[in-house]
Amino acid sequence: MRAPVERIARASAEQDPVAPGEPARLDAVAIIGIGCRFPGGIEDPRGFRDLLASGTDAVVDVPPNRWRVDAFFDEDPGTPGRMTVRQGGFPGSPVNRFDAGFFGMAPREAAGLDPQQRLLLEVTWEAFEGAGLPPGRTAGESVGSCIGGFTFDAATVQLGDMNRHLA
Repeated sequence: MRAPVERIARASAEQDPVAPGEPARLDAVAIIGIGCRFPGGIEDPRGFRDLLASGTDAVVDVPPNRWRVDAFFDEDPGTPGRMTVRQGGFPGSPVNRFDAGFFGMAPREAAGLDPQQRLLLEVTWEAFEGAGLPPGRTAGESVGSCIGGFTFDAATVQLGDMNRHLA
């Protein structure tokens, strides 16, 4: 992971050098660690770069272990409670492989998490690990973390009419 970080730092310095003894610019950004999960089985930055470079489309038919697409599909967008697509982007690794104990959680607590929260914990850990930052080292430091994601899907499914019998 170090080589890409060094290339980014070198490229940034060549484009906008800071003279020795000058303070670093406040708007400068350095990416020193990254974690990711993308469709197509992408679980690291190199795989993501390769996917983009190859022009591969990671959108696939809904895997049968996700849901029975025929039970929810309808070509008519006006049909309530149905979807009009048969494909999507799905991460390659199952979200149920989450190691709750590693994150100090009881299995029951982890079971109630949105799968995206589980993935977020994993990729955040990978980003810090890839950056060479041991846990606790950034406590009290001026460090930021950029995270992207949004949905309320897991709670909607858990609280939906179809799952009321599980409560």
